[in-house]
Amino acid sequence: MIFLASPRTNDGYMRLCIQLLAAALLVLLSAPVFAAEWSVKPSLELRETYTDNVTLSNPGEEDYITEVNPGLAIRAEGPRLNANLGYTLQNIFYAKNSNRNAKYHQLGANTSAELVKDFAFLNLRASDSQRVISPSRGGVVDNLNAVNRTKISALAINPYVKKRFGRKAEGSASYSYETLAYSGGGASDAKIESVAAGLRSGPSFQRMFWSLDYSQKITARAGASDYSKKSATGQASYLVNRSLGMLFRAGDERNDLASSQGRNGSYYAVGARIMPSPILQIDLLTGNRLSTASLSWSPTPRSALNLVWRDQKVGLNTGRVWKGTMSLVNRRMAWNASYLEDTTSVQGVQSLGGGGQQGQSNNLASSALPLSNALFVRKRGQTTLGYKTAKSLISVSAYEERRLFDTSGNQTLRGGTASWRWHFASRTTMLLRFQGLNSGYSDDSGDRRSIRLRSADLNFSRKMGRGMDGSIIASSRTWEGLLGGLSLSENRLSVRMKWSL
Repeated sequence: MIFLASPRTNDGYMRLCIQLLAAALLVLLSAPVFAAEWSVKPSLELRETYTDNVTLSNPGEEDYITEVNPGLAIRAEGPRLNANLGYTLQNIFYAKNSNRNAKYHQLGANTSAELVKDFAFLNLRASDSQRVISPSRGGVVDNLNAVNRTKISALAINPYVKKRFGRKAEGSASYSYETLAYSGGGASDAKIESVAAGLRSGPSFQRMFWSLDYSQKITARAGASDYSKKSATGQASYLVNRSLGMLFRAGDERNDLASSQGRNGSYYAVGARIMPSPILQIDLLTGNRLSTASLSWSPTPRSALNLVWRDQKVGLNTGRVWKGTMSLVNRRMAWNASYLEDTTSVQGVQSLGGGGQQGQSNNLASSALPLSNALFVRKRGQTTLGYKTAKSLISVSAYEERRLFDTSGNQTLRGGTASWRWHFASRTTMLLRFQGLNSGYSDDSGDRRSIRLRSADLNFSRKMGRGMDGSIIASSRTWEGLLGGLSLSENRLSVRMKWSL
């Protein structure tokens, strides 16, 4: 089902994204049923930055960098249409070496439309951004250093339908096609195609509930092996009384991953659902090639705990696997934690359809994934805590992620962020942020190496009038344990002004 196309240059791909989005928006605008409130806001950002290590080398080379960044934000809100598009053309000029001058596209777009009322829908997403190629050469967090970077362009189209069959059943079917293009090496361009369909019981079933689901996802990569995943699942439950239910689950898993990570075959399991109170539910199932236990607990309307343990002999991530989320929210504090395990690739992580985060980021964690074509098992746990007062917001986050690569070796990430945002005057805000990351990995010779990254930022921003704001930003970053045992540091001071209508 993959529609393979010849590789395009990144700039050509960018033009294709804009053309397709523009065509889709024109089609939607031409239909009276898609009446919506539209807003178009142009902007212009000017930024001047001094850096004492523009090339991230030792010894460092200082430079003054000027940015002229025009932008456009388009937003539409209506009963059957929601669209958001943000685009910035980042133009960078270097005072001491004009050969480094460059421009970068920053695009993020998301459009959702209800084509046929209560039946047919369409999602369009596009992104153009930049990322680090290899963290071992320096975890660059933006485009000003102009080294160790690649452009990533993504476009995803997702039509889907939903249908109610009276009160008996509800069905859905979806199709998704996405392309990923890399311009600077490290990872191969990819075409990702997936289909999914489901049918589940309707409200006329009072004591018995059932569902049937099927999904298939094919990832074709230029210059690297393709891989696909198929899954078919059937589930049923019967409510004996308010506190007890009977469960049945069966399915079939197929994939063509050339590794021990995936195994093909079918499974089934039977079990019980125990509900000792309205806020607590426990599911226990065991059978052929599958044993699983899950807990769902909501002690208050603003707190929840969901845990799943699974021991499955077929599919991806075979063996004992955990997944869970926890959250607690009150008037001043919000806390959440999560853990997941899955098998993926760089393309899978950065896929828009897979929840990937595109766009330029100054988060150190976004620079820690080396661009490659290896498949890996990802085990990630993270927690965040936010506490707010009338004028302040304190945020703390921490994470640990292990990546077990299909070829050889593994990577371990441990990091966190702490920040304090203080609105100390009516128009002025201070942001103080610290970030840290330790990345352990095996190099080409099999030796274990460790990279340490540290970052500190101080930002004073002020709203100076309608549509105008400015900021002064000081930052310092250090890298230790890079290739060759190299250690680097960079200090910056930036002044920024932005006008928007």
